[in-house]
Amino acid sequence: MGRSKPRRKYWLPIDALAAALIACQLAVPPVYAAGVDDTGGVMPLQLEVRINGQAIDFIGAFTVMPGNRLAATRAELNELGLAVPGTGPPEEPIELDRIAGLAYRYDEVKQAVEIEAPDALRLAKTFDASPRPEIAAAQASNGLVVNYTAFAEGSHNLAKSQGAVDGGSLSLDARAFSKAGTLTQSGILGTTTFSDAAALRLDTAWSYSDETALRSYRVGDTISGGLAWTRPIRMGGVQVQRNFALRPDLITMPLPSISGSAAVPSTVDVYIGNVRAYSQQVGGGPYRIDNIPVITGSGTARIVVTDATGRETEEERDFVTSPDLLRRGLYDYSLEAGVARRNYGKESFDYDEEPVAVAGLRYGIRDDFTAELHGEAGAGIANGGLGGVKAAGRLGIFGAAVAASVSEDGLGGLGYASWETGFGNFTIGASTRRALGDYADLASVTEDVFSGGGGLPKAQDQITLTYGFPEQDASAGLALIHREDANGSRALIVSASLLKTFANDLSVFANGFADFGDNESYGAYVGFSVPLGETATASGGLTATRDSVAATAQASRSLGGEPGSYGWHVSQGQTEAAGFTTASAAYRAAKVTLEARAFQSGGETTAAVSADGAVVAAGGGVFLGNRIDDAFAIVDAGAPGVPVKLENRDAGKTGKDGKLLVTGIGAYRKNKISIDIADLPVMAEIPQTEMWAVPKEKSGILVDFGIKPQAAAAIVVVTDADGAALPIGTVVTLDGSDEEFIVGFDGQVFLTSLAPENSISSTANTALCRGQFAFAPKGDEQQTIGPVKCI
Repeated sequence: MGRSKPRRKYWLPIDALAAALIACQLAVPPVYAAGVDDTGGVMPLQLEVRINGQAIDFIGAFTVMPGNRLAATRAELNELGLAVPGTGPPEEPIELDRIAGLAYRYDEVKQAVEIEAPDALRLAKTFDASPRPEIAAAQASNGLVVNYTAFAEGSHNLAKSQGAVDGGSLSLDARAFSKAGTLTQSGILGTTTFSDAAALRLDTAWSYSDETALRSYRVGDTISGGLAWTRPIRMGGVQVQRNFALRPDLITMPLPSISGSAAVPSTVDVYIGNVRAYSQQVGGGPYRIDNIPVITGSGTARIVVTDATGRETEEERDFVTSPDLLRRGLYDYSLEAGVARRNYGKESFDYDEEPVAVAGLRYGIRDDFTAELHGEAGAGIANGGLGGVKAAGRLGIFGAAVAASVSEDGLGGLGYASWETGFGNFTIGASTRRALGDYADLASVTEDVFSGGGGLPKAQDQITLTYGFPEQDASAGLALIHREDANGSRALIVSASLLKTFANDLSVFANGFADFGDNESYGAYVGFSVPLGETATASGGLTATRDSVAATAQASRSLGGEPGSYGWHVSQGQTEAAGFTTASAAYRAAKVTLEARAFQSGGETTAAVSADGAVVAAGGGVFLGNRIDDAFAIVDAGAPGVPVKLENRDAGKTGKDGKLLVTGIGAYRKNKISIDIADLPVMAEIPQTEMWAVPKEKSGILVDFGIKPQAAAAIVVVTDADGAALPIGTVVTLDGSDEEFIVGFDGQVFLTSLAPENSISSTANTALCRGQFAFAPKGDEQQTIGPVKCI
C-alpha cells in the first residue's frame, strides 16, 4: 500500500469541545476530492492520517466509492487504531460516513484526511511492561561434571593433652549430560570414629526436557509434585511434569494491567509504593499497559500521566496477584508412578514393594481463578481432592480445597483454607487444615516421608500479622501456630518480633515465643546489629529460655560469589554453665572454595576444614572450578591469556590450552560471551569477538570462537600485465576457496588460508586475469608479497 512513514498509533479521549466539533462535522457533509474516474468507478488514495488533531505518522489506503463516499478496508481501519463496529472479513470495505460517531475531512491539496473519533471508536495501544529475556534454541554438548565437598574434623582436649581425628567425608554430586538428557548420581563417602569406611547413595536419575512442549521427564529417584494442601513423598519411578522454567520469557502468573486515555502524547509512570516500576511514552488516545512487575500479594499502584507541558494527573489502582495463580488458559501438571522410598539419607536402597501413583493438575480458568486437582493411589489407599485459588481484589488471595480418602482404616476427609492480603502497611496471612475421620495420604502410610515423617496432623492452623512503620523505619510481627498430631500431642506457639533501624544502619530487634501446648516452653532474644564498613557486620544479643540464659557477641563478613573474595566469622558467648568461642574463615579461589572452622568450650576444641569445588570434563579438556549447580560454558579463544567476559563482566583468562571454564550462565537464556583480542597474536585469524551461549539446564556448551592463532595469511600486492595496481574494489578469488577478497589501496589485498603455492584470479578492466605466488609462514610476522602480476 505504499506507506512512507512507520505505523504508529496515538489514542486520546475527547473533551466537551471535541464532542462539539464532532457534532458539527456530522451536521456538515464531508468534503471529498474529485476521486471518481470518468467511468464512475472507484479511485484508490494514499492519504496521511490525523486523528483528533494528532498526526499518527501513518499513510492509509483509502478508496473513493461511487457517490463520493470515502472508504477503507476493515483491516486498514484497525491499523489506524479505529474500532470498526460489527464483524466481517479483513478486506471488507467500510464507508467512513456510515460509522456512527465518526467524522472526517479530506484535504486534497495535502493529500491528508482528518478524522474525529471518540475513545469508544478507538483501539487502545497496548504495551508490555514485563522485561522478556531473549530466547533461542538451547544446546548441550557432551560432558561430565562432578561437584565435591571434602570435609575433615578433629578435636583436642587441652587438659588431657589428647587429640583425635573424629572423621571425614566426601560428598559427590555427579552428572553426565548430552543431547539425550542428563544422568545424575549423588552420594557420600565417609569414615568416623564410630564406623569404618561407608558409602551412602542419595539420588540416581536420568532426566530430559522438551522445550517445545514445556515438559520434563525423569526416571529414577524423584519427589512427587504437590499443592499447598498436599504432602509430597520421595519415590523411585517415572515422573512427567510441566516445566515453565524451560521458557524464562513466559509469565505464568497474571500480572496487573492498567488502562487509561491521554489527551495528547504523554509519559505514563507506574509507581508501586514509592518505587517507579515502569515508564512508557504513549500517544494521544486510549492505552493499556500489561504485565506490570509487582511483588506478589495485594497493594496499590499509583499512575502518573505527564503531558508535554509538564501537567500531571494522578490516580491509584488496587492490584492483587500470587504465584499460586495461573494466567487464563495455562495449565500445570505433575504425574508420578513408582514405589515410595524410605529412610532417605540413612539407607541407600530402601524402597517399598507396593507401587504407588500420584497426579496433580492446576488450570487457569480465569486470570483471577485457578482450579486444582490432586489424586493418589497405592499402598492400600485411594485419595482424591479438588481446590482453587481466587484473587478477590483488595480482599486478597483466597485458597480452599477438600479431599477424601479410602483405606484399610476406613473413610476420611480433609478440609483446607487460606487467605492472604495487605491493607496499606498491614499484611495478614492465615491458613487452616483439618483431617476428618480416618483420612490418609501416601505420606502417612509410607512413614518416612519428605514432608517430615509421621502421621498427618489432625489440625494445623497458622496466622501471621505484620505491620510496617515507614516513617519510623520499623516493623512489627505477630504469629500463631496451632498443631494437633494424630497421636494427640498438641502445640500452640505464639511469637512476636520487633525491628527498628536507626541512623548509620544500626538495628535493634527483639523476638519472643511461648508454647502453650504440651511442651510449655518459652524464649526471648534481644540484640543489635551494626555495619562495620561496607562488607562486615557486628552484632550482639541476649537469649533467655525456660532452662538457660546466654549472651553472645559476634562479627562477620559474608563470602562473595566472585573468585578472590573471602569471608570470616568470630563469636564469643557465655552461658550459665560455660563460655564458648567460635571462629571461621573462607576463601573463594578461581578453582575451589576453602573453609576452616573452630569451636572451643571449656577445655575441648573442635576444628574442621572443607574444600568445595567441581571437576569438569567437557569441550575437549578437564577443568577445575567452583561448584556448578546449573549450566556452564567452555570458551575456546584459540590462545592462552585471552580475557573473557560474560555479559560484560570479567569471567577470567584462558589457560595454556586457550580455553576457560565460565560458570554462572543462565539455562535457556541468551548469554553474551565476548573476548578481548588485544593479546592475540598479530597473525591470528579472528572470525568474531562475541557469541551467544544458550545451554540446557544442568549441562554445558562449547563456545568456540574459531580463532586460528597462526593463520596462513598475507598482504598481496596485485597488478595488471602493465604493472599498474588493480583498481580499488576489484574482487580477487583464491583457487580452492569460495571466499571473495576485495582490493584496497595500491593494489593490496589481504588473503587468508594460503598454501605454499597459490593461484589467484580476478576480473580487472572486464578481462579475466590470473596470477601465481608462493607463501611461507614466518611465525607471528605480518608478510607483504608482491607485486603479483595478474595477466
